Amino acid sequence: MLIYYIKLAVISLRRTPLLSFLMIATISVGIAATMITYTVSYMMSKDPIPSKSERLFTVHLSSWSPDQMFRMRDGKEDIPMFVTYQDAMNLYRQKVGVNQTIISSHKAMARSSTQPINEAISTYIRPTTHEFFGMFEAPFLYGNPWSSLEDEQGTQVVVLSKQRNERLFDGQNSIGKEVLIGGLLYRVVGVLDDWPLIPRFYLEGSEMFTEARDMFIPFRTQVNNNWLSTKDTSIYCWGDYDLNELNSVLNSECVWLYFWVELNSAEQRSDYLNFVNNYAMEQREFGRFPREQMNRVFDVNEFIKYSKVVSSDSKIAVWLAVAFLIACLLNCMSLMMTKFHGKGSEVGLRRAIGASQQDIACQFTCEAVLIGFAGGVLGLVLANIGLSVTAQVYSHLNAQLMTMNIELVMITILVSVATSILFGGYPIYRACKIQPSSQLKSL
Repeated sequence: MLIYYIKLAVISLRRTPLLSFLMIATISVGIAATMITYTVSYMMSKDPIPSKSERLFTVHLSSWSPDQMFRMRDGKEDIPMFVTYQDAMNLYRQKVGVNQTIISSHKAMARSSTQPINEAISTYIRPTTHEFFGMFEAPFLYGNPWSSLEDEQGTQVVVLSKQRNERLFDGQNSIGKEVLIGGLLYRVVGVLDDWPLIPRFYLEGSEMFTEARDMFIPFRTQVNNNWLSTKDTSIYCWGDYDLNELNSVLNSECVWLYFWVELNSAEQRSDYLNFVNNYAMEQREFGRFPREQMNRVFDVNEFIKYSKVVSSDSKIAVWLAVAFLIACLLNCMSLMMTKFHGKGSEVGLRRAIGASQQDIACQFTCEAVLIGFAGGVLGLVLANIGLSVTAQVYSHLNAQLMTMNIELVMITILVSVATSILFGGYPIYRACKIQPSSQLKSL
């Protein structure tokens, strides 16, 4: 019987091609607008590493100046999301968690050892520790991370992104080859594969939505080379410091490093926070940490929420798109009313030969489902075109933000079909109430 209703629905759509196209197009435009805004919002706030998001924590210490607040947030005093060099190293050396990593940033001119100096380009570099790659599930195309010994010694080794490896070595296996960074030779030990980590939760703000950096080097190497790029580093200082000298920053109360820890389970969080609080009290005895202690550890999703990566404007845009979709669906409902009213004589004839109201409802519901499905498919096409244009306009952001995964594709189709049935309910109800006698007189 279902196949019969579907055949009737297809015949009905073919009999009124213009009206059918208008209904499908109306739904598709509303669906496209909604899914473009929802896709970006969803990709910005989704769990980027569900396999361990509850076991990865960033550490924030209340180490700020006694004379001024760091900043206000939601009407309350806030503490830095970064830590000082001495705190990062102290926590790292304690090795209380399964893994821990320090994350810094730098920028320098880089080229392969075979390229002329005029082909060197300014490159964003990520100094970190060898645990970084395993903690955040970075996939390798060639090679591996550097070793813990190379971390300790600050060996001049580098891990390249896939894109930079293609640019420097035409995508070939470059393990063992050399790269010049800031005028110094670095040996390639690894090349990352495509790394679909969005948002890059281990960073802050808009940095969460950029591509992974082109080069990764040991954090100790940055320190050994006395590298500090203040234009590329979020750094906040108080007390005595000289930003032109890395050694001065290392011995100061400047906060500029991310510190992340991986625990065996989420249940160990309270124990680790106790460890952090005890550490802070020890430092307080040395004359540091003068303010009220508000130390905290955030897991991945808490830090994403804390960072407010999805702004209120983005949320408003989603709701405006939903309102636009509702307007489109109301127009579609009006078109369905017109279409189903024009089929009054057909309904009357079918009722006269024995069709029940339920049969009529099933027939028109199938037609609404087909309209919704076609509108969803066309909406998907329009949404992907819109997302592609958005990706080109906002080329500094990771293109994956503007890419629909299979889950969003299924949601798009389901929303289109469901809303088509919902807003087609009243026209279908009116069609079912048509009296056969009133229509047969006009035949």
